[in-house]
Amino acid sequence: MDKLAQELINLLREMLESQRRLLAIALGRRQAMQAYDMERLNGLGEQEKAETERGTELEKKRTDLAVRFRQETLRMGQAAAKFSVSEIAGRCQEPAKSQLLIVAAELKAVVEQVERHMRINAKVSEAVVKGISRVLKVVTGMAQHAGLYMRNGRKAAVAGIHLLEVTA
Repeated sequence: MDKLAQELINLLREMLESQRRLLAIALGRRQAMQAYDMERLNGLGEQEKAETERGTELEKKRTDLAVRFRQETLRMGQAAAKFSVSEIAGRCQEPAKSQLLIVAAELKAVVEQVERHMRINAKVSEAVVKGISRVLKVVTGMAQHAGLYMRNGRKAAVAGIHLLEVTA
């Protein structure tokens, strides 16, 4: 059980580092949006995609480890309860017990920060897109009065020439 606990501690630490990288990416995205740095935003998007894929791999490892914990408890003749970190820590000896609980608490705190910053970034992105959409509607409205024509030869109607319609 202690060997599995140490594997879980190491895996949780990897997950914690992955979440910290996602947090840094989220903070970088906000800075890039504030500076309208599209090149940096694109780079951060690629980093986020890679880190998300890494997180998916780590989650699969965590699931596999939970199965191994269940098998180990059944082998030892114990009832297999739910396998939260606190449940697993309760079955472990010190120092693994404390380490599991500490790393899990740190991971939870960082995940909450990542989620918070992602929500903020989503709202900022939505506001930017809506602002750009309004500007384009004004520009296309002015084009209507300038005598802009559509491909079919008809004079463009304001409703027919919106360049950007995004529902965020």
